[in-house]
Amino acid sequence: MEMRTTYHRKLREIQDEILAMGSMVGKALQRSVDALKNRDQTLAHQVLTADNEVNAKRFEIEEKCVELIATQQPMASDLRTIIAILNITTEIERMGDYAVVLPVS
Repeated sequence: MEMRTTYHRKLREIQDEILAMGSMVGKALQRSVDALKNRDQTLAHQVLTADNEVNAKRFEIEEKCVELIATQQPMASDLRTIIAILNITTEIERMGDYAVVLPVS
């Protein structure tokens, strides 16, 4: 029973990180719109920097998913959950890419 408890705890941690990543992307999208509306280059640079953080978070989550698969040997339904997490993470990261506003020189 210990392994299942560890598995579920780690899975919840990964799910919390996905929510945090989604929040990061939501803020980036709002900043991007504001930067465009106000022609704010400083804010545009912040969006670009935040995108690097979102990308790093994606790879961190992916690494944790692979580690979870390797160490916890999930059953079929659990494996489907982890694969869904990997797909969701990729899509959230792509949404963050759409927020990037390249500053005008």
